Amino acid sequence: MERAEQLAILSGVAADQWGLVTAAQAKAHGLSAVQLKRLTEAGLLENVGRGVYAVPAAGLPRHLEIKVAWLRLQPTVPAWERPIGGPDSGVVSHASACQLHSLGDIPAPDVEISVPRRRTTTEPFVRLRTADLPTADITLVDGLPVTTPARTIVDLLQTKADGGHVGGVIADAERRDLVDINVLAQAVQPYARKYGLRPAATGYELVEHLVGQAGRTLHAQEVARAGEEGLAIGAALDAAMPDILGSSVLRALQELLDSSAFKEALRNTMPSSRLKDMLQQSGAMSGLLPAVQALKMTSVLSPETQRALQGHLAMSGPATARAVRALRQPDAAPFGNRNDAAPDNDCESDEEHPDESNDKPTPR
Repeated sequence: MERAEQLAILSGVAADQWGLVTAAQAKAHGLSAVQLKRLTEAGLLENVGRGVYAVPAAGLPRHLEIKVAWLRLQPTVPAWERPIGGPDSGVVSHASACQLHSLGDIPAPDVEISVPRRRTTTEPFVRLRTADLPTADITLVDGLPVTTPARTIVDLLQTKADGGHVGGVIADAERRDLVDINVLAQAVQPYARKYGLRPAATGYELVEHLVGQAGRTLHAQEVARAGEEGLAIGAALDAAMPDILGSSVLRALQELLDSSAFKEALRNTMPSSRLKDMLQQSGAMSGLLPAVQALKMTSVLSPETQRALQGHLAMSGPATARAVRALRQPDAAPFGNRNDAAPDNDCESDEEHPDESNDKPTPR
């Protein structure tokens, strides 16, 4: 058999095994140990583990040590012929599973593989753990059978892995929606006492404890906290609205909004409830522009009320500059469709231009 033919055979086997082939698989295809040695010396193969070779043209795969160790469990059987959960199959688990799932930063000095029956290995950096895993606890990552994130977390707790490292794994898995935190909490509850919590502690308390040890927070907690802060800010703005607009102006506007004449005037332009929302919504000061325009269109604001409202708006910051400008305009276009509006940063209060008047003619 010519060298090119030998390499073609090995490449065909390696193509579906991350560019790897075992010596036993090569022997099954008619290649001897001497031929493998010569191909290696010629640089056409690379010995990456005892009895496992890589075809350099394919490039070395990620997580090479894990894949080499897994292939060596059944060296004669191609990867694609190994049934998941078979009696001689292995499933990558524990810290090695975290590596494949890209969860946390837990150290993984050894390749950890769970096997359904007790087995031994002479490989110094391979650790075989006996566990009969249900298929529901196994998933595929890059063609390798791996314990699911939830089962991986339970396995780590069972072996008393460092709490902070496990917490990092939990936080990453929850943030990426790889685990249902409520289901996980039930599964981990039996390990609460092992990690220093009272025996009656809930699984969710253990999850929070571990995630806290990692200096992390659950995404669900962050969302809840953001919602609470938003409510607090909204309440503060609601309380500040009288100070922003002036309580007397707010009362006058409220009476105006509730009047039947005002509602009739807005019937073909904007629902009064929508306008009321604009004026009352916390922080939505930019909504005052169409509101003020609508008020002017009804011709029911007296000049004194307009001046008072303009003064209050001018003190509430640049967000209401358009509303201030709207009060200055002698006419009001329908709800924000004015094409002649100047940029917001060109708006200034009447205090800065005391001689400015709505009756001033437009220069030509």
